[in-house]
Amino acid sequence: MCSLTYGAQTVLLILVSRRIGLGTHGYGYLFAGIGAGGLLGTALAGRVLRSGRPRVVLSAALAAVTGTGAVLVEILTETSLQRTLDDEVFGRAYGLAVPASLGGIVAGSLIAPALVGVLGGQGALVVAGAGVLCDALMLLRPGRELAGRVPAGLGTAGQQIAEIAAVAG
Repeated sequence: MCSLTYGAQTVLLILVSRRIGLGTHGYGYLFAGIGAGGLLGTALAGRVLRSGRPRVVLSAALAAVTGTGAVLVEILTETSLQRTLDDEVFGRAYGLAVPASLGGIVAGSLIAPALVGVLGGQGALVVAGAGVLCDALMLLRPGRELAGRVPAGLGTAGQQIAEIAAVAG
């Protein structure tokens, strides 16, 4: 979901920049703000992992600060996969996670223009924001455990990746 949102942002932030009066070049300013949030997310990642409630923090970050949420998703996913999966499963899980992430970016950048065409710029932004909020709510629901190997803090997406990797092997 994070990658899908990022892909959509690469298209939709041009509309936002124009709408708030920054013109097309304001797109760079908006992405610089996301980068600053990413730096904040990097600084907070260690604390989040030790908090015992990373899904709650991740949900808040996804809903509130894009750059922080994006970096936290990246760090938490990779760290959780490394910490919770056996070596023989980790390679397959990571091999699925990276292409899925890149595919999400491509899908988001292709979906955004279609949303703008159907719903207009404002409607497309609302749908993208609602998608992030839905993802945050999904992270807050209790997930099923994978035979005791994946802790609850990993979240449903990490559990699904681990399950797919276990089946693929």
